[in-house]
Amino acid sequence: MIKGYLNQTALWRKMVSQDGYPPQPGPPTPIPVRWEAKRRLVRDRQGQEVVSEARVFCIADVQPGDILEYGGRDWPVIAVSEAVTLEGKTAFREVAI
Repeated sequence: MIKGYLNQTALWRKMVSQDGYPPQPGPPTPIPVRWEAKRRLVRDRQGQEVVSEARVFCIADVQPGDILEYGGRDWPVIAVSEAVTLEGKTAFREVAI
């Protein structure tokens, strides 16, 4: 249902850890998104309120700490919430950037 609205493309760099080293951004993967430049307050992983510059809708398994590249800029992912169907499956993710 949301797939028809994901008419923009961002590059997703998932944070990966190899051999116990601190996580580093992995290779960029293009993903379809719906990018909305909308400023709002969100809570980060530590529970602190921070300002999010945009919200991004996607289907990819984006997680806090990952990086989305859009408009020639790298955007760190602050928070992610999932919309779950009545069957218990993730329909899409709302990502705070």
